[in-house]
Amino acid sequence: MFVAQNEKGVLINVAERKWTKDLLRSLREQSAFFCPVCTSEVELRIGNIVSAHFAHKKISGCTEQHDTESRYHLQGKLDLYDWLKQNKGARNVKLEPYLPKIKQRPDLLVETGNEMVAIEFQCSTIDSKILVKRTENYQSLQMKPLWLLGAKRLTRVGITSFSITPFQWQLTNFTDHGKPPKLYCYCSETKAFIILDSIIPFSPRLIFAAHQKIPINSITFEELKNLKIDRKTLYDNWFAHVKRFRLQSKSFQSKESSLLNLTLYKEKQIPIFYLPSHAFLPLQTAFLIETTSYIWQGWILLFLDRYSIGKEIRFQDICYFFKNRVKEKAIKIRSLYQTNIHYSYVIREYLNKLCSLSILKMTSERKYMKISHIRWETNLEQIIHYDKQLVEQVNKIFR
Repeated sequence: MFVAQNEKGVLINVAERKWTKDLLRSLREQSAFFCPVCTSEVELRIGNIVSAHFAHKKISGCTEQHDTESRYHLQGKLDLYDWLKQNKGARNVKLEPYLPKIKQRPDLLVETGNEMVAIEFQCSTIDSKILVKRTENYQSLQMKPLWLLGAKRLTRVGITSFSITPFQWQLTNFTDHGKPPKLYCYCSETKAFIILDSIIPFSPRLIFAAHQKIPINSITFEELKNLKIDRKTLYDNWFAHVKRFRLQSKSFQSKESSLLNLTLYKEKQIPIFYLPSHAFLPLQTAFLIETTSYIWQGWILLFLDRYSIGKEIRFQDICYFFKNRVKEKAIKIRSLYQTNIHYSYVIREYLNKLCSLSILKMTSERKYMKISHIRWETNLEQIIHYDKQLVEQVNKIFR
């Protein structure tokens, strides 16, 4: 940590540029230092590699103990502090301020516009319950929490695809109701932000996202928060992955995929990787479902297949069918504390997209009519041909 109290209770911030190594050594000789949170004694460490900082002399059980902070983490906080201090739109920038009402200390606190933002630079995994509690505590003080992931922990697997953990899902930010989340990352080695925008999950961990790497000194805090990234290649890369999935079927299957696979063999005599093209739609609210996208979309297509052309289908019946699949653990809902949107939103979005693709027609707010047959093909070459046609439609309609 960079901030501690001296014997007189005065807060000392060793991240301030006024401190030379000689001044820090003199400071260390003149006074003892104490943690603002637990009041345990801390020592001032002055190194050649890691920035000067305080650390508990012994394990104290302090809820804000930062002794395990890496050089990467310490340097990141220092970078962000210096950057915010130079931002014209950022006011009252504080490094590691102690908030006695909630007994927490964010990495940074900054006032911007009409809001106070508590910034946490998270470079390690913590219990999700702690993360939720910390967030709720900030919100209780009318502060907006902003979690930044240490970019070293971000795993890129393709041009626009990444693998993120359940914990990293909890760090995502929601700016608009019903819109896909963002993930803000910072790298203290390259001095750059990496922003993942319009995150659409393919499976529990695999996501597709528009992304951009931005040097820290080339963007303001306000610009960072409001950044919109072009997603023109997102859908092409999504369907390229669909093709790989079809051609490289895996022998291992999760319980959820096994349940659908069994049903497909019984009802359609096809394996799961022969699902119709319309089971692979990239949706803005797909973050609400943890189960792999083609599994839950496949279940809905099986339900719709029971209806003949021209037959009306009630939205509540589709939701009831979906709810039963959830109860049977054939579909799993993603638990995200940042949003309270019900999973029926993604069902509605999926049905509306099927309307755009001329499979369904909305006849009223709560009813749909089936206007086209769902193709259940047994020829993989033909399925891939239909996938290509769908890519063209999606790029025209979904942008």
